[in-house]
Amino acid sequence: MVLAAFCGGLIGFERKSKAKNAGIRTHALIALGSAMAMVVSKYGFFDLSTMTHFNWSLDPSRIAAQVVSGIGFLGAGTILNRHNQIINGLTTAAGIWVTGAIGLAYGSGLYSVGIIGTVFVLVAEFLGKYLDKFAVKQGKRVSWFIQLTGSSTELTAVVKQLNQYFDDQLEYTIYGYGHQAISFRIFGKLKDSVTVDDIFDDLIAMPNIKSAELE
Repeated sequence: MVLAAFCGGLIGFERKSKAKNAGIRTHALIALGSAMAMVVSKYGFFDLSTMTHFNWSLDPSRIAAQVVSGIGFLGAGTILNRHNQIINGLTTAAGIWVTGAIGLAYGSGLYSVGIIGTVFVLVAEFLGKYLDKFAVKQGKRVSWFIQLTGSSTELTAVVKQLNQYFDDQLEYTIYGYGHQAISFRIFGKLKDSVTVDDIFDDLIAMPNIKSAELE
């Protein structure tokens, strides 16, 4: 249980360093709870095995299976932002899910599996962002999630200005609209002479842009 909480905390530290909602406490508690559930599932019913006059059927995997299903609700909570219905946080949700699996590994006594899993998660989290950026720069089809202040007039102006960087007509999808704030996603194929840095420089120069995230 101590190992599970410690390794879960390491994963949570990496997530919190990137200002994600699920941080050290969340990941540590998930791993600890999963380890406890696995210990109970594996060792909590040995007293029933002495009751030979009943046909008891013990399955240590049943509680573990419920843990895996239950963690899915936590993952969904990190993905769906109720305020503006934005789909985000997939990496954090995946980290929560695998943290639960690490806790189950420790709880079942598979310490080497838990340690290796923790190392792999940390390596994937640290190196994955650089590989993602490299992959984005190699490809020309890109997507941004943008939030701006203003009305549909400002949205039209932003799309029209960015359209010069794309081969085809720039496409966009609106996710939230109201209170002088619009959340939308743009996507399309960049021209050969254009880089993602060109788009960022243009977006930063726009006074009504609150945030822009390359996906």
